[in-house]
Amino acid sequence: MENMVTSEFEKQKEFLKNELRSKYNIPEADIDSIADTAETVLFQMIQLMKEGKSAHEKFFSDIILNSIDAIVGFDNEYNIFLWNRGAENIFGYKKFEVMGKDFSFLIPQYLLEKGEKEFLIDEVKSKGFLANHETERITKSGELINVSISRFAVNNEKNEPIGSVGIIRDITLVKKLEKELREKENLALIGEVVSSIAHSLSNPLNIISGNADFLLLNKKSTSDEYEELKTILDETTRITKSIRHLLNFSRPVKINRTENDINELINKISKQIKFLKDNKDIKLRKSLQKDLPKIKFDYAQIEESIMNIVTNAVQAIHKTGEIGIRTSSNGGIVKVDISDDGQGISKENQAKIFLPFFSSKEYGKGTGLGLSIAKKALKEHNGDIKVKSNPGKGTTFTLTLPAD
Repeated sequence: MENMVTSEFEKQKEFLKNELRSKYNIPEADIDSIADTAETVLFQMIQLMKEGKSAHEKFFSDIILNSIDAIVGFDNEYNIFLWNRGAENIFGYKKFEVMGKDFSFLIPQYLLEKGEKEFLIDEVKSKGFLANHETERITKSGELINVSISRFAVNNEKNEPIGSVGIIRDITLVKKLEKELREKENLALIGEVVSSIAHSLSNPLNIISGNADFLLLNKKSTSDEYEELKTILDETTRITKSIRHLLNFSRPVKINRTENDINELINKISKQIKFLKDNKDIKLRKSLQKDLPKIKFDYAQIEESIMNIVTNAVQAIHKTGEIGIRTSSNGGIVKVDISDDGQGISKENQAKIFLPFFSSKEYGKGTGLGLSIAKKALKEHNGDIKVKSNPGKGTTFTLTLPAD
């Protein structure tokens, strides 16, 4: 190749000399000098063109390698041959860990079973591209993340397929914020309706319970009328309690933070568990961190939140079982883990348990607001509440509160 280029330079140089001889009256020595100069300029221009191409290639290569989005290249067998820094940051795998591997290890098992891999391949084959496909992927640490995938086929000069390229954007935070916004909008609407209904029911219930209480004064405790009136009172009390929950849920939360000891609150709640057992054989196991820092929180709200979860734990145990309460702190966070070895919660219901009015209990056993109220209170404290459960084995709720 180099000899061919040199030969071409010589031809062009001789052509230039002949043109100068025939058209201009220039001494031979000057013709040689001009031809040599032209040859040098031409060579430099070619070098500049080569360098320009190389600079552009490096520019585009740097864009691909340093993009914050994952850019992944696949061959015709769907094995990975390109893995940029964005992919490393999003998925946690280094380049050497994934090169040559089939990409299916990034797809959660449940999506593989639904045909996610085949869907991606078929879309790119049939259309040549796939745009903004929102789905889930799994990282090296096992975390599920929300992603948006765009993928397109790549062909060579002969228009033969040589692979495809995927651009993957992590949209986990976006999805989380969208969900929180929807929840806030739904809660605001539900709150307005609930408040109106609760206020409408309060006065009639007070009249019913007041009259029933008055009539009880003139009845013997052994009479049928007494039992019927007592049932009316019990039911109105239950409904009144539910209305109070409804009102608490619908009202804006006003937080009164004071410095408190979570361990002291847990000990107080522990003493109340015996009143919730309802003839069940339930053992309480506590593991409270001794040097747990005192933190600022609204005592009444956090007490109600923990009490709601403990009550659920008691109700989840059939006849005999164990409830565990553990406190700990780490990195400016105080944690409370409340676990039981009861019936557990199905995966389907785990996604719903914090929704207002959702309940898997039998009718009359709850309003379906306890966990919603707890979630709302924890969020207002810049904390959180999460659940892990194995059906048939038990459930653990984890509450987190900032220590600062």
